[in-house]
Amino acid sequence: MSAHALAHTELSRLVAASVRAGLERNPGERVGPFTVLYDPASSNIWRNYAVPDDGATPDAGDVAALVSWFVAHDRVPRLEYVPAAAPAVEGALRAGGFVVEGRPPLMACRPGEVVEPPAVAGVAVAVVVADGDLHEVAVAQHAAYAEPEPPGPADVARLRATVDRGGVVALARDSDTTQPVGGGLCTASVDGVSELAAVGVVESHRRRGIATALTALLTSSVHARGARLVWLEPAGEREAAVYARVGFRPDGHKLWISLPGE
Repeated sequence: MSAHALAHTELSRLVAASVRAGLERNPGERVGPFTVLYDPASSNIWRNYAVPDDGATPDAGDVAALVSWFVAHDRVPRLEYVPAAAPAVEGALRAGGFVVEGRPPLMACRPGEVVEPPAVAGVAVAVVVADGDLHEVAVAQHAAYAEPEPPGPADVARLRATVDRGGVVALARDSDTTQPVGGGLCTASVDGVSELAAVGVVESHRRRGIATALTALLTSSVHARGARLVWLEPAGEREAAVYARVGFRPDGHKLWISLPGE
């Protein structure tokens, strides 16, 4: 096996282990060989999805039971996982009518690889821990992702839990208006691995380097707390380019797959 293939396999293994550790910290609903992450306060697809067990070999009945669970909870039947950890699952899902949404690359950054960006004029970026600041992070994220409802207590509690477990949350604020304009987080490191997620910038402040600044600060901060690898899955090529500027490199991929029309 080539050095690149070994690195690819290692990253996929580390990310799969990180996802599994996250499920152990926040147990979801068990449906056959799947764990379902369910947010009763939000129908956002990124907060409601299933992950198969490592090495799972679901049959048609398992897939049907999973679909029934999602339908009963008024959620889109959907999965996000590292296919290398459960290679038999995709075929079973596709046979049940599921359609691949995307195969986002896994991107990773290790200590010493972060490229520090220049400061963003007129914007202050900082790690935050106070509930008031966490609420402002949620406000910026909701605006960035065009959420239909304003953030509520559950959103602040989710960010508070990230901080309390040892993760990092960052806020970008307009220096003139003091309004929140961006935010993001890194999960607590588990076995030296942390996920960077939910980086968003409000539309009025995009293309100024704020997402890059947030990514660099979050990654450096969690490295300083002992993480030996930070990983993410970009939503598209534009987002991947932002992360690449900070030092993240693609290697391996995840799978997003869902059942249309449910």
